[in-house]
Amino acid sequence: MGLVGEQEQLLKKKAEYIEKLKNKIALVHKSAEEKRATTGAKRGEYLLTAEQMATKCQATGSSPKKPFLGCL
Repeated sequence: MGLVGEQEQLLKKKAEYIEKLKNKIALVHKSAEEKRATTGAKRGEYLLTAEQMATKCQATGSSPKKPFLGCL
């Protein structure tokens, strides 16, 4: 009977450990999703600003004084 009790304890510990790992994985996925959402929002703001600047430059027929895009 002692062997059966030990096996049950090991199975219980294993199940608890698996549950902990699943919770950790869920937290990592949640954090990644939040970061993706933040990055998407920032990208949208950046594109909107670029479009507004382009519209303004086209309306006035001038170019921006400082480079808006770092690579240009």
